[in-house]
Amino acid sequence: MSASLQSKRSPIGLYIDFPFCIARCAFCAFHVQGFRSRQAKRYLCALQNEIELVAVSGVLEDYLITSIYLGGGTPTQYEPEIISELIAFCRKRFIVSDDAEISLEAHPVTLDREKLLKFRKSGINRLSLGVQSFSDQHLKALGRNHTAFEAETAFYDARSAGFNNIAIDLIYGLPDQTALDWYSTLQHAIALSPEHLSIYALSIEEGTLFGRLEKEGRLCLPAEEEVLNFYETARSQFAEAGYLHYEISNFAKAGKQCLHNLLYWDRGESMAFGLAAHSYFNQTHRENTEDLKQYIEALEADRLPSTHINKIDKREEKIDRIIFGLRKIGGIPLDFFEGDAQMSLTRDRLAQDGLLKIEKERVALSPKGFSLADEVALAFL
Repeated sequence: MSASLQSKRSPIGLYIDFPFCIARCAFCAFHVQGFRSRQAKRYLCALQNEIELVAVSGVLEDYLITSIYLGGGTPTQYEPEIISELIAFCRKRFIVSDDAEISLEAHPVTLDREKLLKFRKSGINRLSLGVQSFSDQHLKALGRNHTAFEAETAFYDARSAGFNNIAIDLIYGLPDQTALDWYSTLQHAIALSPEHLSIYALSIEEGTLFGRLEKEGRLCLPAEEEVLNFYETARSQFAEAGYLHYEISNFAKAGKQCLHNLLYWDRGESMAFGLAAHSYFNQTHRENTEDLKQYIEALEADRLPSTHINKIDKREEKIDRIIFGLRKIGGIPLDFFEGDAQMSLTRDRLAQDGLLKIEKERVALSPKGFSLADEVALAFL
């Protein structure tokens, strides 16, 4: 398809979920399973059938796929040939941009140079490494099943395989983590010079190992003030290293922002496939079942596995645009609040409290607001 014809289509992102992991991390509350070959094969067939059912429905006929994100879970537990076939299947059934961003989440121990060469050859042009820490002590506590050396090896193997867009994820506020521990992890990450860095504060979720340990009083977490300092340390270190802070938790070299995630924050449309996948399309929020057995059986019976379908009204859409848009460092246009007195009053109150700044017809989080973004979102809700 010519570039001119592609430009006339509305952009949309595809997300494909793989719910299998090597092991459940101590902090993980996602719907992940252990990788068992027979079940993984059935899931893949169900996944392809879900894609086919959507393709046959024709709902994406007027859309251009600008990004494909393969996440989970651990997609790289599947062989590269399988992932390659799935990407080719998407290209066959939908209109995918020639220069689409195709991201693959990866666990370091599932990679070697040969696999990475095959992943790169399949058209994957962005690799997201779940490193979380460069401290072996903290990696063990997190249940990550890899060492700092293995994470670095995976990074260098990816470089040699031709990946020139690599992201690294890190977590801060870990049990027994000191300011020096966090600084060391940041310096390790910066020394590798990835194109993208994401940092997330540890969240203790019910039903996780960390959640149980906290209830038992056996989890020594840094104080809230220390955690805020960890965040500010990362911001200053990344800025000094030349990374652009473009979203609360995300930093990138020039031109290397994650296009797929920007689509979410701009409330662009996205179609998601797989277990517990969430789609936002045609002013409708669609959620797939969280039960793996139900997901597979529904698609083996040629039924879509959606369990919740909610039409988004104009006001909900406006709130979403404000909340998600404010996650970006550049914020949102002031006219997003036009005609809504309640939202405007909330905006002005948050600005008076020093959580928002209003400059040059735009509204954005203030430096103080970065660490209190959840409270800002709740205020608008």
